[in-house]
Amino acid sequence: MAYHFSPIKIDNKGHIRDSVFAILRNAILDKKLEPGQKLVERTIAEQLGISRTPVREAINQLVLERLVTHIPRKGVVVSGFSKADIIEILAIRTSLEALICSIAATKIKPRDLKRLESLAKQITEEHGKGNFKKSNQLNDKFHEIIYKAAESPRVYSFLYTLHEYITKFTQLAYSKPGRSEEVWVEHNEIIEALGRHDSSQAEIVAKRHAENSSRAFLQMAYWEKD
Repeated sequence: MAYHFSPIKIDNKGHIRDSVFAILRNAILDKKLEPGQKLVERTIAEQLGISRTPVREAINQLVLERLVTHIPRKGVVVSGFSKADIIEILAIRTSLEALICSIAATKIKPRDLKRLESLAKQITEEHGKGNFKKSNQLNDKFHEIIYKAAESPRVYSFLYTLHEYITKFTQLAYSKPGRSEEVWVEHNEIIEALGRHDSSQAEIVAKRHAENSSRAFLQMAYWEKD
């Protein structure tokens, strides 16, 4: 295995598997672990400085997400992503974003709306300064507020499963020239619909926001034209 993992420090032993899963998934999404590359449980455990059990559990979770595959007589190998896989994930994200925003419109509190207004402004400001990592972190917080406002644990759980994918796709989408200005408008449309507690409009603008983000990502990732 060409890529070498650094030892990890885990304070809460109950979260070792989740931490290992995040490390492995990010390595695959960042293409540090390439399609066809074999994952050796013992080697990964030794590099991370942990037992093999959480590594085995994390790999099983990666199998469920179809990021790795068990191949007879060869072991576990990285599956990687096809464009079709990405389009499917983006479509699921769009539907869930629209749904949870629609639900949130009926429950969101005034304090949450104020936080969204502040974050929308900060996201644009940080992006304008070239602080892309910061703007993406703030964007995550923006959507997290909406997710939690919906008080819908099952939809939240589905979205959380897609979180790493969404974050990485959004980062690339944001690099499209002019996308930051579009996001400013889209975020404010979402805030306005939520403020009016208009579920139908919240669903429409959230869906449009997710679709535009998906389109921007695909254009940047595959050099697609409008």
